[in-house]
Amino acid sequence: MTSNAVKVLLIEDNPLDTKLILSALAKAITPFDVRCAGQLSDALACLCQQRFGVIVADLMLPDSDGLQTVAMIRRQVPNVPIVVLTALASDETALASLDQGAQDYLVKGRVTPDMLERSIRYAMQRQQNADMRALLAQVEANERLLAKKNRRLAKMYRTAHRFVDHVSHEFRTPLTVIKEYASLLRDGLVGPLNAEQCRMLDTVGDRADDLNNMVDDMLDVSRLEAGLLGVWRKSCRVADIVRYVYSSLERKAAMRGAAFEMDIDDELPNVFCDPDKIGRVIVNLAVNAIKFCGEPGSVRLWAKESAESPDVIIGVTDNGPGIDQRHLLKVFKRFKQLGSDTRRSTRGFGLGLNIAKELVALNFGEIKVDSIRGKGSTFSFSVPLADPSVVMRRYLKRRTAHRNGDAVIALFLAEIDPCTEGTLADDVNAFLNCNLRRHDLLFRRDRHSWLFVVAVEQSELHKFVGRLVEARIETNRNRPHGPLPKIELLEKGTLCVAEQSSEILGRVTELMESSASVHSPRIQGGKHDRHAESAACR
Repeated sequence: MTSNAVKVLLIEDNPLDTKLILSALAKAITPFDVRCAGQLSDALACLCQQRFGVIVADLMLPDSDGLQTVAMIRRQVPNVPIVVLTALASDETALASLDQGAQDYLVKGRVTPDMLERSIRYAMQRQQNADMRALLAQVEANERLLAKKNRRLAKMYRTAHRFVDHVSHEFRTPLTVIKEYASLLRDGLVGPLNAEQCRMLDTVGDRADDLNNMVDDMLDVSRLEAGLLGVWRKSCRVADIVRYVYSSLERKAAMRGAAFEMDIDDELPNVFCDPDKIGRVIVNLAVNAIKFCGEPGSVRLWAKESAESPDVIIGVTDNGPGIDQRHLLKVFKRFKQLGSDTRRSTRGFGLGLNIAKELVALNFGEIKVDSIRGKGSTFSFSVPLADPSVVMRRYLKRRTAHRNGDAVIALFLAEIDPCTEGTLADDVNAFLNCNLRRHDLLFRRDRHSWLFVVAVEQSELHKFVGRLVEARIETNRNRPHGPLPKIELLEKGTLCVAEQSSEILGRVTELMESSASVHSPRIQGGKHDRHAESAACR
């Protein structure tokens, strides 16, 4: 018997009918592997022991009568096709057997080899079709249920985000009041204070700062999840970013009795980043280090130019207990806090390091931790140098890794009248940055022109200009000091990220280094095929 033979269970108590059926199956073109059973109980036992492709069953058996035979077989094996054999040429019996779950009906004495083979094949196909229909119906039912649950989850998700946003914003007012009154008391504006009272008010201010950082963390998480966290990247001095947050960190370290030092070279090259976001990263890392430093505590904030890559590395080193090597990969996970010996007063939500990682990624850098148990930890992150080619390489690498569908990179020049005075040009700069999506880039070429690098689906490319035009109209409607000047937008190329990364890089470098005529040819699919299109934000 061949391995692809159809396994048939023949249930027939009449030896002569059994012989005729076996003879007919032996003459068929299709190979059949037949096992016989003389009564229903034997057949049910066989069905428990092995799988069959089809069952050919007599309705009248010693231990079963009529349609009960089909019903009992179907109850035990719901998905095996059944061909009914009977001596009664009755349409009523045929229809009743089909209603019970049989796939076909044959009358004894009229069965030919061709008819039997065809009936078995049709029965197997009908059963397969029925199984497919049942499976499809189940899939559709599951999809409807999943869609319903997804809608409910999306509603709950939006509600949770609104709740976090509302609660976080509501915290701001009482926190501000607490800090202001504590500051007034601490400065002696309402009467002299002794040393212990000053210490207590310093503690109030410090803990209010902690709560304020937690509020910032919750807001950042909410905005990151919703894709609403804006990014304003530009050329910055690392020393300026650090100085902005240093005094508050120094006060916090003093409150915790920790020595805090800064090692930042003023001559470090400029970096390309959102200074507010990088400042938040420094605060989160430094606060974390101050919380977990040793006794006496020592925390050092440092920065240096990388020797391996075009980055500046910013780090925070502490003399705390360190982190076990097996836990290093967990420290950046959300709501994750390691160790059980930490003072309860230092515990937060477990958001700070996770948010730091997200904010570093938004600025095309990477964050890492090095730690030695019993000696301390160093958290450091990279920020790319303020070189358009460096930033674009980093940007294209990220876009290639997250490329979706027919996404392309479109290049646009935005220009205003060169005679526009400086303050108004800065207002345009702010406007363009505020309307930038988180996965786009904006380079300021000079005081009056900018280069957009826009990641967009090919089909959505035309909407970019329209969205900027509408945003300018809305902004001018609410500007108290007159409208923004006309902004001329010129498309300078649309290229596929994966296929033309080097050409995109070269094109961006060319546009940043040169202020040549804006009427240069447009690139489409890597070819100079027509003049640049322009649209004015009027």
